[in-house]
Amino acid sequence: MAKSVSLPYGDGMQTVDIPESNNLTIVTMPKSQIGKLEDEAEILEKALDEPINSLALTELVNQQDRIVIVVNDHTRPGPTQLIVKAILRRLGIIGINDNQISFVVATGSHRLSTEAEISEIIGREVAERFKTECHNCLDDKSLVYYGTTKSGLPLYINRTVSEATFRITTGLIAPHHSAGFSGGRKSIVPGVAGLKTVSIHHSLPIRAYDPVIGIIEGNSFHDTALEAAKKVGVNFIVNAVQDSNKRNIAYVAGDLEAAHEVGVNICRKLCEVKINQLADLVITSPGGYPRDTNLWQSQKALSTAEMLVKPGGTIILVAECRDGIGEGVFRDWLAEANSPDEVIERFRREGFNVGSNKAFMVARALTKARIIVVSHLLNPEDLQAMQLEGAQNLEEAYSKANGKCTVQSIIVLPKAVTMIPVVK
Repeated sequence: MAKSVSLPYGDGMQTVDIPESNNLTIVTMPKSQIGKLEDEAEILEKALDEPINSLALTELVNQQDRIVIVVNDHTRPGPTQLIVKAILRRLGIIGINDNQISFVVATGSHRLSTEAEISEIIGREVAERFKTECHNCLDDKSLVYYGTTKSGLPLYINRTVSEATFRITTGLIAPHHSAGFSGGRKSIVPGVAGLKTVSIHHSLPIRAYDPVIGIIEGNSFHDTALEAAKKVGVNFIVNAVQDSNKRNIAYVAGDLEAAHEVGVNICRKLCEVKINQLADLVITSPGGYPRDTNLWQSQKALSTAEMLVKPGGTIILVAECRDGIGEGVFRDWLAEANSPDEVIERFRREGFNVGSNKAFMVARALTKARIIVVSHLLNPEDLQAMQLEGAQNLEEAYSKANGKCTVQSIIVLPKAVTMIPVVK
């Protein structure tokens, strides 16, 4: 007998039959408690009515303020349109004019979002009605220097954000492999920071060597970003918390640190999953599109998988990658090295460049396990050059995994980037 196992892949699924003789664990996320989805707007309004450690938005903003609203880019799916509409409605109540409001898309070191993507993020009407710009970390003229943090991080921040007198950040609180959790302070660093800032912040030792999913305490990546956001001055945040089905089950609003902490606690309860043992084979997926839009984004599912695979085991990454491999030197660093250790040592020496951090994290996973990537769109020769193996579908990948080793235990992570693994 065999059990059919399915994982998200782009807009569809990849499926494989696994014999019941294997010790198989399919990780399911805890069920969230929420009413009808029509209540989502009410949940958001309540969060705005009862901000955490803060006055209401309508009481904080004054008539002369120049307001900037920072929103996530196309790689960070979330209820941005709903949040933006709620914020604009409240600003309208107190008589703020359209010309006092600007939007900045927090791209970090990602490529700039297209006009179509911006319309999707904040809504076409909003994009046409208000001044909107994509942050460009490479444009030094659009950056303002804020000095350094305690850790020595030079702080270069988007000029529009800097020149605003009232800063609102929006986003999504979810497990994150370097920050512990996304949301809150990440809208500033790396969201609207210059490449000089991102490069040092995303390098060792500010970045932890191992995955730190769900860990904030003692996490210098988090501590430095929080200090930077406070230095810049974030006046109000609105963040959503999603369940594994991408439903927005909670919202937090108010103080940068306090509101984010409340959201983190909700996310932790929702996403922590206890795992009894490591496995010979881990089959992992970011959760489908847009989380698997390219290999760069899909790597996050490897960070979860590498925490659960036995040394010398195998990881199968199920990711459509319709936008290819990703930006920067990601491919080149892996392709130019003779081994994963060479990539890691190069990252120690040279630090972050666009894509080098992804190469480092893939190499780190490769020191623990063999990696097979399921994608019918990626060039197998590119994957081979990157020290990875390719497969057109999950069945082929599973066959390859069984061909070189005896698989006795299997862990399946259908939505790896939404979970916090706690290994007993």
